[in-house]
Amino acid sequence: MVSWTDSESTNGSAAQYISSSDSPVKIPATIDEPSFEGLADDLNVICEHGNPGRKYVAFEGISTGRRFIACATEGVANYGLVQWVDEHWSEHLQNAIHKLWLMYEHSQHENRMACLEHSSTVHNLTQQKKELQETYEKLIEDVNNLLDYKDSQPKVNQKNDANNILVSVESSMTKDAEIKKLKAVVDQLKQIHVAQATVIRNFKFNHLKEKEKLSSDKRTLEICYADLKKEKDDLKKEKDKLDCCIAELMKVKEKLTMEKSTLASCIVELKIAGDSNKRKLPQIKAICDED
Repeated sequence: MVSWTDSESTNGSAAQYISSSDSPVKIPATIDEPSFEGLADDLNVICEHGNPGRKYVAFEGISTGRRFIACATEGVANYGLVQWVDEHWSEHLQNAIHKLWLMYEHSQHENRMACLEHSSTVHNLTQQKKELQETYEKLIEDVNNLLDYKDSQPKVNQKNDANNILVSVESSMTKDAEIKKLKAVVDQLKQIHVAQATVIRNFKFNHLKEKEKLSSDKRTLEICYADLKKEKDDLKKEKDKLDCCIAELMKVKEKLTMEKSTLASCIVELKIAGDSNKRKLPQIKAICDED
């Protein structure tokens, strides 16, 4: 668990120190950001080793784009994250970042699977080519042995030799036809190998394009986040204004309520006075009639 204490630094300015009683927080993957890098001397954040922290910008999961301070002392037991500078992103922004990372990981997985599949195909084709090459070389060797055997035979049995030569020629023609077929298969395998290489290059090119697109989406997301932050600040200012207006209206309401109570009291008194005058009016009229 991370605990913070405030103490005075050597130059007299207030600095924040951190100590880790449990395992240190793992530092996430980061991205280069010229506007936020180097030691955090200006933030007065010092790790438990007594050294200023280092500035980083996260590039991992839903914390992508959040700035944080990490321990700059490498090779020590408690080397890890010190403090987040930015608060957690809003829920809709976290969902958008999570969706982008899922798309990127899915693309990476598909590319890896495609490369494995093509590697397996190329390996199988190479094995087939090797087997065909061995078969072709064996056929060549058999033909050469047959020709050598014919040359070594005596000329006594010319008729038998002629028959043997005819059979050998027919066999050679058959083997030549097989060799031509094997050459055609080898050429076809070479074409397939070239096609596979082209497909792999296209996959790599598409991967680079997707990576550029993700970078563009990230920049767009950062712009949207800046706009949302600005809009949030504007809404907060408008809310403060509305709170002030509501407070003034409440004061006016209280004043009107007091005036209403005063008017009601005056009306009751006037009504009582009117009733009293109505009761006195007959008496006054009777006195006037006597006179």
